[in-house]
Amino acid sequence: MAPGFFGVFFGEFSMNQQNQKLYVGNLNFDANEEQVRELFGTYGKVAEAKIVMDRFTGRSRGFAFVRFETAEDAGKAKEALNGQPFQGKTLVIDWARTEQRDGGAPRSGGMGGGGGGFKPRRDFGDDRGGGGRGERREYRGGGDRGDRGDRGNRSDNYYNR
Repeated sequence: MAPGFFGVFFGEFSMNQQNQKLYVGNLNFDANEEQVRELFGTYGKVAEAKIVMDRFTGRSRGFAFVRFETAEDAGKAKEALNGQPFQGKTLVIDWARTEQRDGGAPRSGGMGGGGGGFKPRRDFGDDRGGGGRGERREYRGGGDRGDRGDRGNRSDNYYNR
C-alpha cells in the first residue's frame, strides 16, 4: 500500500462528491423536494434533493442542495438553470461549498474584535499626573459624577416620560 493512500483516496472521494453537489438559491418558499428533483432530473440522475428548512418554523429557508450521480450532469444543470425562472423566482445556482465551522466562533454577528494588547500601567507615584482616574478626569474638565456638563439631567431620559 502506498504512503498516504487513505488521504488520497478519501480526498478524491470528497472532491468528486463536492463536484456533484449544487447550491440552489432564491428558491420559491412553496417549492417541494419532488418539484426540485423533477426540474434538475432533466439534466441527469439526481441522487439527492434537499430543501433546507427553518428548524423553528418548519418552513423552507428558500434554498436547497441537489446532488447528482455524476459531476458532468451537475455541470450541465448549473449551466442550463442558473438565472432561469422557476415558480416565479429567478434561480441562483452555484457549486456547493463544504460547511466550514470553526470551534466556538460565532456564525454571524458577534461582538467585534478584541482591541488591545499590552497596556502598561502608568502609576509613577509622583506629580506627573495620570496616576489615578480622579486626576485625569479633573484635567479634562470633568468633575464628579453629578456633573454632566451640557448634557442636562440624565434622569429625564426617554424611559422616565
